[in-house]
Amino acid sequence: MALTAKRARVGSLPEDRSWFEALFKAHWSSVHGLLFKLVGEHAEAEDLALEAFWRLYQHGSRLENGGARSAWLYRVATNLGLNALRGRKRRQHYENQAGHWTIEENVPPDPPTELERKEQSKRIREVLAQMKPRSARLLILRHSGLSYNEVAAALGIAPGSVGTLLARAEREFEAKYRKVESR
Repeated sequence: MALTAKRARVGSLPEDRSWFEALFKAHWSSVHGLLFKLVGEHAEAEDLALEAFWRLYQHGSRLENGGARSAWLYRVATNLGLNALRGRKRRQHYENQAGHWTIEENVPPDPPTELERKEQSKRIREVLAQMKPRSARLLILRHSGLSYNEVAAALGIAPGSVGTLLARAEREFEAKYRKVESR
């Protein structure tokens, strides 16, 4: 008795399968055709139709016989098709964005701009090499994004003195940079 009740719940009794087979034979081509019109690809339409029929098989025994099952099947098939279209649209949007980002990031630099950037980096390194070591480290750490407290901890100085020392270091850097740039 318990085994029969369990079989009935999972829908594995022969009489449970007969309604499904009848609906499958009667509606397969219509459901597949509907989904093909919706998504435009035979393989995807077939996959979605199979998914719709699988869901019918799982949940159809809870529905009333006859028209309720077929109506439910078409509703599920339509929803699956629309979801596939939305997913395709989202995927296409993300792929386009990724393509734009890749193109923007991999654009070769303009040769004159790249040359200027390299020359400026060379001048900055030259000026930093001429500065007092603590001032140079202070500028490098602060312009690398460290907070005043982090700079103070890294250099072993009081956090309250970072602002003053940084202002002095920036003035020193600017004066030396102007000299190097004017050569």
